[in-house]
Amino acid sequence: MRKFIFLLLASLFITGCARQPRPPHTLMLAAQSDVSWLDPARAYDTSSIPFVRILYRGLVDYGDGANIVPAVATHWTISPDGKTYTFYLRKDARFQFAQDGSQPGRRVTAQDFRYSIERILDPATASDGMTFYYNIVGAQKWSEERSKPSAKVLSDHVPGISVPNDNEIVFHLNHPDATFLNYLAMPFVYAVPQDWIAQLDQRDETLNEHPNGCGPFQMKEWIHDRKLELVKNPYYYDPTLPKCDRILDTFGGDDVLHLMRFELGDVDIQNLEDAAPPDFTRMTDSPKWQPYTQHAPMMDIRYVALNCEMKPFDNIKVRQAMNYAIDKSTFKQILGKRIEVAHGVLPPGTPGYNPDLKGYNYDPQKAKVLLKQAGYPNGFTVTLWYSPTAVAWYGKAAQLIQANLKDIGVTVNLKAVTYAELKTAAGKRHNIQMSLMGWLQDFPDPSDFLDVLFNGEKITDTSSNNRAFYSNPKVNAMLNEAGIETNQAKRLKLYQQAEKIIVDEAPWIFLLHTERYVVHQPWIKGYKLHPMWSARYEYVEVMK
Repeated sequence: MRKFIFLLLASLFITGCARQPRPPHTLMLAAQSDVSWLDPARAYDTSSIPFVRILYRGLVDYGDGANIVPAVATHWTISPDGKTYTFYLRKDARFQFAQDGSQPGRRVTAQDFRYSIERILDPATASDGMTFYYNIVGAQKWSEERSKPSAKVLSDHVPGISVPNDNEIVFHLNHPDATFLNYLAMPFVYAVPQDWIAQLDQRDETLNEHPNGCGPFQMKEWIHDRKLELVKNPYYYDPTLPKCDRILDTFGGDDVLHLMRFELGDVDIQNLEDAAPPDFTRMTDSPKWQPYTQHAPMMDIRYVALNCEMKPFDNIKVRQAMNYAIDKSTFKQILGKRIEVAHGVLPPGTPGYNPDLKGYNYDPQKAKVLLKQAGYPNGFTVTLWYSPTAVAWYGKAAQLIQANLKDIGVTVNLKAVTYAELKTAAGKRHNIQMSLMGWLQDFPDPSDFLDVLFNGEKITDTSSNNRAFYSNPKVNAMLNEAGIETNQAKRLKLYQQAEKIIVDEAPWIFLLHTERYVVHQPWIKGYKLHPMWSARYEYVEVMK
């Protein structure tokens, strides 16, 4: 009855309030929760990246597939030893705003890209991308200098980044890295203007609230927890983009409400990953919507991080017991064909994926034996942190995990927080024991999962991507060796060997991989699921 009343009220709200004439050539979106970040240095989640990547631009980008293409850089060269990358910048890329707020802003230069990288390497920025760029000569030392309050003499710039002139930037690497171009395509290192940020600092304001990039859109208005509005940047260097004039994303409501709005024509693109099973089946089986429905692997891993530096998860047998205790088939009840059970870290389709990796089957009796051997015959009590606003089904997943672990004597208290709170807490050392998390590939390479998430040498005290704080010297050595290996077959074999050890030592509960399902309106043209980006709104045309 309560659900019926809610749906009735929602329908009345939609028909009475929201069914206003829509502005022309405007892409209408809806989300349960607000965007987390519009600062490229901090944007590392699916709510933020689709907007950051159209407000800003980097040296390079992805084409229609996983291929790297020019963006603000027109071209680049790589030295024969693979350790020096030189980029040459276009001269018509401009920031959206000048210091006084007028348009357009000044030209984007090589100094802006050096500043952007040094900004994320500064621990004060608290960027999740910091360790990605440690292969630049002197970058790690430069970063660590700034984490020591007693340091007196700090070098102005990272030694491995040189700027001969406004049009040229050179990176010197410690060792060859086949993924360096992929790292430069990440939003962390999109160009930001140092003078603009300095001015904001003086006014006690932030780039997050006052974005200023060189992308195809610029921000018009952001009312937190209500709406985000972007408009076309008339000074964007590619006059063919964007294809629509405006983007309006409204926040609030759940997937039931959003799907109702979509079917009424008030929302143009609707994710179906989190839809209730009956709604998912109805939409994907509908002859009306099938021509406008797209699906593809998410290329992700959903997991529970077990903090290996905190009791009781410093004990490998406890961690293995947690894996045997989870009946992953129960997730089919809430997600159906949208999931695939995970046996390890890498999702199917990733280079180096091992189909023979066994993982953990459901065996609660074995879990109880392992707990007893570990010194916990009566179980223990632990808190699982999760964010219901990050992914709609995380709440139900947390309850399933709680119920499974209760069967082996482990009491799980659930702590629901915002995604920003979860990411901060889970990335802080010696802070929380368990967290329900997800990781989507940044680029199609096993290093983006294994090296980033399990290399103990890349653990940081805050903003750590290794949220299990797992470190095995043998695994670290394998991952480091794979990172500099130029023979692809040898490289992938090293990653497979490292993954097997990681799975055996169980720093995570390995849960599942998901499938993307998206439906759009007939008047939407140019929308395509992309293997790297969750959305490329600059290519979407609204024929209405």
